[in-house]
Amino acid sequence: MYYARHVRRGAVAAAAIVSAACSSGTSPQNRACYVTDPAGDFIPSFAGPNNPDLDARTMHVTYDGTTFDFAATVNGTIGQTAGAVYVWGINRGAGTARFGSIATGVLFDAVLIVKPDGTGSVRDFITSVSTALPASAVTINGTSIDVHVAASLLPTQGFAPGAYTTNFWPRTGLASNSQIADFAPDNSMAPVCLR
Repeated sequence: MYYARHVRRGAVAAAAIVSAACSSGTSPQNRACYVTDPAGDFIPSFAGPNNPDLDARTMHVTYDGTTFDFAATVNGTIGQTAGAVYVWGINRGAGTARFGSIATGVLFDAVLIVKPDGTGSVRDFITSVSTALPASAVTINGTSIDVHVAASLLPTQGFAPGAYTTNFWPRTGLASNSQIADFAPDNSMAPVCLR
């Protein structure tokens, strides 16, 4: 009984903290764009090692009118897994489900690809153009990745840039869907945060 009472009080206190954080200047439309993903929830079709640097934990993308800032964290220091690649899918209005049954809710028409060495590129599936990012655009620090992408590299396909949606997936290569370790959010898309 003592334990249950204290657990209940702890849950109420935690809920109050979350409520205060959400009401402290974050507009309702921006709350959904901060994605938290459970630890260790590798997808069943993943054929690689369950290494912590392949386990997505958080993801969000912000837009300030000229630049997108893609940010994510994983569960372990980036660089542990040979061949690891970190990808954000972006739906600009023409997104389709490109992963078949493993993620029918992940719709995208462009991707941002980042490697542990700090190189990055944007690939547009509509125009078939791939553009390398400058080294200054990518920052990797421990478990975190932060990438700045000019909006001009992600032209609209029907949505206003502030209405784009995104998803983040670590993987062990770019050859097959069995290399995808995790999705954040799981089988859905998150809205972009407006700054």
